[in-house]
Amino acid sequence: MKRQGSTGRMRGAGRRGVAGAILALALAASATGGAQAQAQVKETGGPATIARSEVHDIQSPESGETYRLMLWRPAAPPPPGGYPVIYMLDGNARFGMITDILDSRTRRVRATGIQPAVVAAIGYPTEDPFDDVRRSYDLTPPSETLSLPQRPDGTPWPRMGGAAAFLRFIESEVKPLVRERFPIDETRETLMGHSFGGLFTLHTLFTSPDSFDSYIAGSPSLWFNDRQVLKEGSAFAARLKQQPAKTTRLFLAVGGLEEVLTPSEQQGPDPARRLAWKQANRMVGNARDLAADLQGLEEHGLHLTYVEFPDEDHISILPVLLNRSLEAILTPG
Repeated sequence: MKRQGSTGRMRGAGRRGVAGAILALALAASATGGAQAQAQVKETGGPATIARSEVHDIQSPESGETYRLMLWRPAAPPPPGGYPVIYMLDGNARFGMITDILDSRTRRVRATGIQPAVVAAIGYPTEDPFDDVRRSYDLTPPSETLSLPQRPDGTPWPRMGGAAAFLRFIESEVKPLVRERFPIDETRETLMGHSFGGLFTLHTLFTSPDSFDSYIAGSPSLWFNDRQVLKEGSAFAARLKQQPAKTTRLFLAVGGLEEVLTPSEQQGPDPARRLAWKQANRMVGNARDLAADLQGLEEHGLHLTYVEFPDEDHISILPVLLNRSLEAILTPG
């Protein structure tokens, strides 16, 4: 009986202990909930920003047009000769991606081998990723005649042919500002562009090769004006063979899927028209033709890296293009 009574008293104490614990938990939960209810969210009133970046709007004295220059510097201090610099076209759309990749991959130079570099992304005073009208003019080479295919949506092409003026703006306004803001190694300046930006990059290399030391052209629109820039490339190669120039590096890349329909395009309103457009433009075929024209020029001054990314299309190529090309350009040796 004592044993049973003892057991009964323990059970009663256990019940009281459990009830007390439940009450304590309830009070704690109530207190926590009260604290959460009293928490306040304070808006700073400003957008999210990219560390160590700055923005400048510059008016071209020649055209009167305003451009937006987005600058970024790495966390590491500059080397004795100054930072390398990447001049990135279509800056509104690419600034966040390129700075994120460079910031991630240059913080551990011993592991990645990629040296820190300044980014100068050239865009337009808009919140949109592209200003289609202005970029179509700025990034396309001049020509006395213009032959363009019909656009897939049937809309007319914007004005074309402003590449020479745009390059003059970069040389006279953008480069001096970048060199004013940061210590720059003027022997390690790279021009980088994709699509029409890749077209502009190649046109600059072939017609003004001393403007930059390295060139990165991703998915270049070599179909433009009956393959005008591809013809410029053939002439450039012939000149180099006759008169070697300073050492210049070109990273040329294209997505292996750029002449076929993506799954989304297959479900689009007119996949047959879209496929005809892509096949007629020969993004992969033209890139291969250009790479073949530029092969074997190392002893004459041009160091070519040509890459086809087999699983990428015209847009998905961008992250891998940035990673691989910056690795090639910013790794010593």
